[in-house]
Amino acid sequence: MDVAADGTVKVGLDGQDWFGPGRSSLPSSVGEPVKSVDRLGAAKSLTVVDRDVRCSVRAYDARPLLVFRCEAKVELTDITTGAFDRPSVAWPTFTPGEREKGDTPNGLRALVFQHCEFALPSNAGPSLDGWFLLPHRPATGWPMLLTRSDGRTLLLAPLDAFHEQTIGLNGGTLRCGWHGDLETVQAGFATDLAVLAADSPRSALDAWGRMLLDAAGTARPGRWPDAVGSRPSYWTDNGSAYWYKTEPGHDVAGSIVAAVDELRANNVPIGAVQLDSWFYPHTELRPFDTEEWVVPPTALTAWDARPDVLPDGIAALRERLHHLPLVAHIRHLSAHAPIASETPTWTDGEYAAPSTPETYQRWLDQCVAWGVETLEHDWLVEVFFGVRAMRSEPGRATSWQEGIDTAARDRGITLQWCMGTPADFAQTTTLTQVTSVRTSGDHGYIATPGQLWAWFCTTNALARSLDLMPFKDVFRADPEVADENGEPEALLSALSTGPVGLGDRVGRMDPVLALRTCRADGLLVKPHTAIAATDESLLSGPAFTPTLLVAECTSEHSAGLWTYVVAMHASPGDEPISDEIRLGSLRRLEGTAEADPGPARSDPADLVAWDWRKGTATRLAHDASIPVSLSRQDWAFHVLAPVLDSGLAVIGDVTKFVTAGDARIEVSETSTGARLVVKGAGERITVTGWADVAPSSPGAIVAHDRSTGVWTLDIDVPDRGWANVLLHG
Repeated sequence: MDVAADGTVKVGLDGQDWFGPGRSSLPSSVGEPVKSVDRLGAAKSLTVVDRDVRCSVRAYDARPLLVFRCEAKVELTDITTGAFDRPSVAWPTFTPGEREKGDTPNGLRALVFQHCEFALPSNAGPSLDGWFLLPHRPATGWPMLLTRSDGRTLLLAPLDAFHEQTIGLNGGTLRCGWHGDLETVQAGFATDLAVLAADSPRSALDAWGRMLLDAAGTARPGRWPDAVGSRPSYWTDNGSAYWYKTEPGHDVAGSIVAAVDELRANNVPIGAVQLDSWFYPHTELRPFDTEEWVVPPTALTAWDARPDVLPDGIAALRERLHHLPLVAHIRHLSAHAPIASETPTWTDGEYAAPSTPETYQRWLDQCVAWGVETLEHDWLVEVFFGVRAMRSEPGRATSWQEGIDTAARDRGITLQWCMGTPADFAQTTTLTQVTSVRTSGDHGYIATPGQLWAWFCTTNALARSLDLMPFKDVFRADPEVADENGEPEALLSALSTGPVGLGDRVGRMDPVLALRTCRADGLLVKPHTAIAATDESLLSGPAFTPTLLVAECTSEHSAGLWTYVVAMHASPGDEPISDEIRLGSLRRLEGTAEADPGPARSDPADLVAWDWRKGTATRLAHDASIPVSLSRQDWAFHVLAPVLDSGLAVIGDVTKFVTAGDARIEVSETSTGARLVVKGAGERITVTGWADVAPSSPGAIVAHDRSTGVWTLDIDVPDRGWANVLLHG
């Protein structure tokens, strides 16, 4: 970092200017550098602006980090600019077009997550301009990732005050600071904006996420935290069969009951049922059974069952659903709703927003009465942007969400965040009840299936850095609706670590497909980490360009790390895409795993790639590549299993998408082979693997194909739920 006499900053690596000159919006007076120690370590702090707001920048000794701070020295009033994306206090505003010749890094590419529903990812080149953004939301976003040709990356994102900090985009500048809708700021209000350097985009995101998690002391819920996160669930939201539609011969309740009953009859163990916005009244009531496909943002007027839709109420519906836990949808509030005059609220035109937790306490009491285990708060972005008072003073959005979280925790209710912005994602670091977040647009809506896959895998990299469990959204496998996309939809859902939401009509869900995501008892077989786009796919924009989307996730065992890698043709073009999955870049992602994958191997390069669709195994070197050629919306899926010192590789249960998920199998290495713990009470499970030489197992027959190296072993799991198996190489 260089700071000029007039307070202009230049930020980059190796003496280059990555962002363009950065300036403050206030009169500048540069002070002398000061050494200090804060919660992030020793730093050299330089004050570059000193008026009613003190702006400074700190460079740290022991970490590749700069922090830009803005602090109000006195109370500030009437500071609004009239535009959310034009900061009232800007520090810094970067101007990429003013870089000096030769200062732009070679091959610079950028990614940003828009401050809109589902944190839409967008890419740009060296100009850091011309971002593709949803036009009905402000032109703002973060985190921003800048990467040069050798992979070195700078990340720009807030460390706190997530709903108050913004980076305005397009128009030739990056406008960092306090968003322009703030009206009043109390003395002492301060914000920190980080510039963090790392070896790659994913490692930069992970480092930023770890800083937020550590600072907040975040305690995430477990990997199977509630019914919707533990077993397949049935959904009635936008994109599903019964979203404002009914099955012929049934009413609304009967349609849902018939679908769930059929799944149960086919041994699909449904764990929860979601009731979407159709069950309660809005300002504009939507009719059922029309061809209209619109998502009107009209607000709720009462969070109760519509008498014309559920005349017997929710309790009666739940009884017909065998008392399964419910997931209940809620959205932004109408200013005309009776509860808006009964509890403290802010109003803004047609909308209202609760100003204290009292409103949500009432609604969460209803959850308890109805048997709702998870409250899905949708339209988070609309609550924030729909009521000006939510944005007019710092801390209001944080109090809103922390109030919901506390009320939910007191009642034993979990939360799902939907239509959240990056600020909503980051704010979950102070929450305890959010067990999943939506990370892409609605199924079958707005974009092509492939573009939604790319959106999901890209935004998952943001969610994954914050230890959040993404939700793919409901999916349909009915060929009449989904064509051939049911299987990749189910695959991505299984690899998400979050809910698996089924949404087909009666008679159209393939039970075999649903059961690839879970055990016979319903427990979802998950990876340890959520599927997320690789570094190259984050930067290449596969939703819009004819480049391969590659995404990965992992299962962790004491014997090593298993990697699941998906390649997809996600762009809307019809031309085939031919490329390679480069295993060397995937293996470098091992450092993102939370658990220690075990002692370092003498030959960590040895692995077996299981082509899940073809059912073939190939031993590969660490620097090998898997060639891929895909037509539009086609996909490939490979499981990479380590070869143990004995020569064995355990691929797992290949009838599941997550073949080596620890809900199905645990693998530890022995001096002669491997020990397996195979799970699933009462199931006969076939474990598949690879070896040059036929392995053996005491008291069991291991089938081995010498021509392919593939071995299989059938295991009957007793009713206690697990079986020990020894394998010798």
